[in-house]
Parts: sequence; structure tokens; C-alpha cells
Amino acid sequence: MNNKLVVSQQNLTEGRALAILRRYWIGVAFVYLTIWWLGYRYLAASWQPITANQWSMGAGLMGLIVLGLLWQGLRQNRPSEDEPLWSTLGYGNGLSLARGLLLTLFTGFLFLPRPPGVLAWLPALLLTADRLLDLFDGYVARITGRESKLGAMLDIEFDGLDVLVAVLLGIQYGMLPAWYLVLAVSRQLFVAGMWLRRRAGKPNRDLPPSDNRRPIAGFQTGFLCVMLWPILPPALSNVAAILFAIPLCFSFGRDWLVVSHLIDPAATHYQQGRRWIKRIFEEWLPLLARVSIMLLVSTALWREWPDFPHWQRYFSQSGVNMAPPLLAALAFSFLTLAMLVLCGLSARVAALLLLLLVILDMQINGFLWSDNGLLLISTVIILHLGSGPLSLWRPEEHFLHTRFGKR
Repeated sequence: MNNKLVVSQQNLTEGRALAILRRYWIGVAFVYLTIWWLGYRYLAASWQPITANQWSMGAGLMGLIVLGLLWQGLRQNRPSEDEPLWSTLGYGNGLSLARGLLLTLFTGFLFLPRPPGVLAWLPALLLTADRLLDLFDGYVARITGRESKLGAMLDIEFDGLDVLVAVLLGIQYGMLPAWYLVLAVSRQLFVAGMWLRRRAGKPNRDLPPSDNRRPIAGFQTGFLCVMLWPILPPALSNVAAILFAIPLCFSFGRDWLVVSHLIDPAATHYQQGRRWIKRIFEEWLPLLARVSIMLLVSTALWREWPDFPHWQRYFSQSGVNMAPPLLAALAFSFLTLAMLVLCGLSARVAALLLLLLVILDMQINGFLWSDNGLLLISTVIILHLGSGPLSLWRPEEHFLHTRFGKR
């Protein structure tokens, strides 16, 4: 009798918590509707009413999907199945829902012509803000003690939708090749493959830990944000797409071979091969890339020094007055970043900043495989693989391989 009373009280408590959560859902839906309406009014005034109508339909559909995911996941607002249901969403889930709102606004630009003028930056800014919030929603949940199954579910679903919409928009704008869509759904294909194996009665092996999955995923989403910049030429983004696709294909390919029992990560021959591969890609290749970056940057600056004729012509045509001291400062920044990469002083951060200057050089001189093309490849290698041995200081490695708020 007492057990029945306890169960009844627990059900009553959970029912009350769920009712409160559903009232929160109504509030979230109201906020989404208000921002969606304001976005529509803004685009109707600054773009075209008919285009704003089409944007509102795409954004509205994604908003319904996001709200549907939240409604279905309310019962998972708990740390585990045997824990009681929380009656509040928490700050971490609040940031996740802000991500969902940004995703909603971003999706509206699908199947529309690229916005004119300053509005052309809006898709990239929305996606970038979404990805920045992704860095902190889990962190906030961890430091506030509110990690939940709901938060994990929203994070996974929003990550997948972010990548899918970004790739579709990149293909639509001509910034990505059509085959990149396969990479956008690679995680879904991976999960579907595991499910098919289970249906066929075949076992799936657990994945071993990896130092590279998190950085590869992070740089992939960073690339998708930059790819949407309206100043990038399609030729550059299509070449960069290949460079960023290679490590992602390698990561998923290796993981699939492990899951499907085609390779055994505990086998001696696999461990030996892995050590050789890591030596090539994490030691020799980064060293070669660091030296190449220094040589290529030095050569490029030597050609321009001291008058910077190509740079002056580019900035004057763009309507920007760049005095010789400013051009010299820009050249000094170029050389300093190359030196930081060569010495292994926070090389990934330096390579990320250097990448912006490489893009600028491609705007000025065009894309040249033997020049800034090779510099682009070397910079991407450092971004993905790090600076390797003989590095003086690598503080960024801790943040790349550790989730925020977790030791």
C-alpha cells in the first residue's frame, strides 16, 4: 500500500513538473513567433515583400520543427531516466533554445536569391552566432549542475540541422560542390548504418576515444560559417571545401571500419600502423607545413616590398585609403603570424588569423596554386593537425580537446 502511495505521489509530482514545462514551452513559442514576425517585417522593409514572404515560410517551418523537438523532449528534462523531472529548463537549455531561434531565422534564406548589400552578411552572422552559442550551452549546463537528456538531445539535433542547412545554402550560393551534401548527412548515414547492422544481427563495436574528432568537427563548422561570407569567391570556397572534407572523410571512414569490425583497434598491427600514421600526420606534415608557410609568406612579401603595388591597387579600387605605413603594418602582421606558426607559438590560433590574410591575398592577386593556394593548404594543415613537435607553446590544445566546464 505504501509503495503504491509513493508511486502515486511521484506521478503527481512529475505531472505537475510537466505541466509547468509546457507553460514554459508556450512562452518559448511566443518568443519565437515574435522574433519571426519582427524578422519578416524587417526583411519586407529592407528587401522585397515577396522575398520576405518566402523567407517567413522557410523560417516558420523550421521554427515548428524546433518547437516540436522541444515539446517531445520535455519529459527528458532530467539527468537520467531514474531521476525526477525538473520543472524548469535551466540556463543551458535556454542557450540551446536561443540556438534554435537563430537556426529558425537562418533557415529562411534557403531557396532564396542571395540578399543584396549589407543583408548578404546576415546568413553568415546568424550561423556564426549559433555556433558560438554551441560552445557555451553545454558549459553553462555543466557549471550550473543542469546537464540533462533534453539538453543533449537538442544539442545533437541542432548540430545536425545547422550543418544540413548551411551546406544546402552553400550549394545554393555556388560556394560548395554538390557532393558536400553527403558530408552534411554523414552522421545520420553513420547512425543508419549501425541500425541496419543491428537489424541484420551484426554487432557494432564501441568506438575508441579519439583526440581528433572534436577539433575536426569544430573546424568543419567554422569553415561553414566563413564559407558564407559574401566577399569570398566561389573558386576559393570550393577548393577549401576539399581541404576541410579530407579529415572529415578520414575520421568517419576510420570509425566505420572500427564499428563494423573490419579493423580491430586493439590489434598489434593496427596500433603499429596508427603510430606511423600519427607520426606522419601529427609530426612530419605539420613541420613541413610550418616551414612552407614561412617561406611562402616571406616570398610574397618580398615581391611586394617596399611599395606594395598590388595591395595599393586593390585597396584604391575598393575605395579604401591605405597609406604606406598601414600597408607596412599589414605586411608586418602577415610576417608575425608566419613566425608564430614557424615557432609553434599558439600556432593554431596564429594559423586561423593567417587564414584571413590568405583570403585577403587571394582577393588581391587571385587564386594561384603554387603561391597562395599552397599557403592555404599549409594553413589548413596546421589548423587541423596542430603544430607538431618542436613547438614552444600550445595552450589552445587544452581547449580543443576538453569540453568547456569539464576537467
